[in-house]
Amino acid sequence: MSTAKKNILITGGGTGGHISPGIALCEYASANGIDAYLLVGKVDAKFNYLKEVDDEHRLFYSAPAFTKNLFKFPLFVLRFFIAVTAAKNIIRKKKIDCVIGMGGYVSAPALWAAASLKKPIYLCEQNTVPGKVTVAFAKKAKAILTTFEDTKHFVKPVTAAKCICAGNPVRGKVLADADKQKARAFFNLKHCEKVILAIGGSQGALVINELVLGMKRSFAEDFSRIGIIWCTGAKSFEKYRAIIQEDAGMGSVFISPFIEDVGLAYLAADIAISRSGSGVMMEMAAMSLPSILIPYPHAAADHQNKNADVFARSGASLKIDNKDAGAAKVAPLILDILSSKQKLRMMSAKAKSEAKTDAAAQIIKIVTE
Repeated sequence: MSTAKKNILITGGGTGGHISPGIALCEYASANGIDAYLLVGKVDAKFNYLKEVDDEHRLFYSAPAFTKNLFKFPLFVLRFFIAVTAAKNIIRKKKIDCVIGMGGYVSAPALWAAASLKKPIYLCEQNTVPGKVTVAFAKKAKAILTTFEDTKHFVKPVTAAKCICAGNPVRGKVLADADKQKARAFFNLKHCEKVILAIGGSQGALVINELVLGMKRSFAEDFSRIGIIWCTGAKSFEKYRAIIQEDAGMGSVFISPFIEDVGLAYLAADIAISRSGSGVMMEMAAMSLPSILIPYPHAAADHQNKNADVFARSGASLKIDNKDAGAAKVAPLILDILSSKQKLRMMSAKAKSEAKTDAAAQIIKIVTE
């Protein structure tokens, strides 16, 4: 990639959905001779995969979460402008040429700092319905780099004109290049006829955890030759691990609070059960993995429901409402898909058609040229 040397600040946080694509951008930029720094909140240090960015280019600051509480609002304003000052110092010290906001409250002070220093800002919007940060900084942004074409339908025409559907950057570690059987062996599931990946996002999902438990208990015979890679989330891990250990009838299950080698998990699986955050959706698409999507019903502006609609329309996924996500309804659907090579091939092909594996390259090209 032939571009002038640039220093870029990538900022976002709060959830893995904002951080993971930021890491992917940083990874691609650094590999192409650009000094790319990732600025996240101090509370984001809990995300293990931040270590994929080297210490020199991984930065932290105290960005406050927005509050509508009148009593807490003055403190929020004070903390916000302290964070803005910290971001300005980083921009000056690192000689930053432009700032890319990945979303989440963490990115707001840095974007404010960049705008006040007359530095170009770009916004990456992961979801169909733009988040608060995208809405707040849309007028100041040079471009809004979206994951879905549908985003243009949820913004004003003046904002839609700035939207470029570039995709959601995917980390290199996600794009596992290995044999399917070796991937299954990694999770001790090589003997299984089929494998399901159950993943509830960085915080886990109680509905998905209870669904997996219900399927294994109520459909024990049907799932006896089907393995599960079960990512419970940290809060629920000990509870479900104890259940697995005590119940010999649970069959072949690899259980973990967090899947470090998520690329291998995608490769090992035949189908996934997941929430419909755009990050995990585009990772599954990049690995041609069919899915059952269960949108989180309380997501801002119902964006997970609208995200899932995109893949459901194409045939890459089946969408199940949160209230309907019980074993009695979902298990027969999964068993039907897993028993049909034709359905699996079709869903896999549709998933692949939704992938934009060059998203990081497209975004960095737009930002630098």
